[in-house]
Amino acid sequence: MEPWEGLDVEQEDLEAFLKKCNSGATLIPGPAGNVQASMLNRERQEAQSTQEFARDVAAATYDRDFKSNAWLWAERFIHFHGLVQDGDFKNVTPLSCSKTIPRLPFVTCLVKECKPNGLGDMQICIKDQSATLWASVHKKVLDHADFGTELMVGAVLLLQGVATFTFPYRNTYLNITLRNIVKIFKPDISPPTDDLVKATVKPVIDPHPSVDPNIDNILKKFLHPSRMPSTNERAETSGSNAGGTSVQNDI
Repeated sequence: MEPWEGLDVEQEDLEAFLKKCNSGATLIPGPAGNVQASMLNRERQEAQSTQEFARDVAAATYDRDFKSNAWLWAERFIHFHGLVQDGDFKNVTPLSCSKTIPRLPFVTCLVKECKPNGLGDMQICIKDQSATLWASVHKKVLDHADFGTELMVGAVLLLQGVATFTFPYRNTYLNITLRNIVKIFKPDISPPTDDLVKATVKPVIDPHPSVDPNIDNILKKFLHPSRMPSTNERAETSGSNAGGTSVQNDI
């Protein structure tokens, strides 16, 4: 008898297992997702309309991503420690803003994919409710005692002051360094409770100078070189002041 013939697996158990796997499918972002949904829908015994099937898969994907324990931890952690204005999660910077601003003040994102680049760094695909994009993670993050072991698919990252790069005819990328990491919640973390959240330590938020709200006041103290008086102008001004003083003395 062959080894596989000794496996005691019922047909209905196998079908149930395959059904569970298919129900967890994730649609490809963009128009390609419509084609993928149509192909998956054809494999079902009771086919739905492609649009209806795509909505069902999208809803299941949303629940899996943004109702996970790691994401719920991020929401409660931000609210409890007031890491954004009013502690309101709605004030977190969405990834979609990466197309319009050079540095994102505070980001919460889910890791969907990890790809080491062979040079010590890593490329990761990150997602929030507004967008999905790729980011480059510096090797110092991967070498960190805590962050290096926590960065994985399904983890939720809290990031501050992340630089964005947009290349012509290509998508926007984020550049994640060690100073950008505020907190990482692993995918297998237990559900957040009031006691567990209260026991956490508030992280130190050190905003990048470019996103410091006081930067405008600081820059106002500096003059552009083109607006500064030249050496000759300063000499003429000094001479006129001196002449004015002598006239007053003569009077």
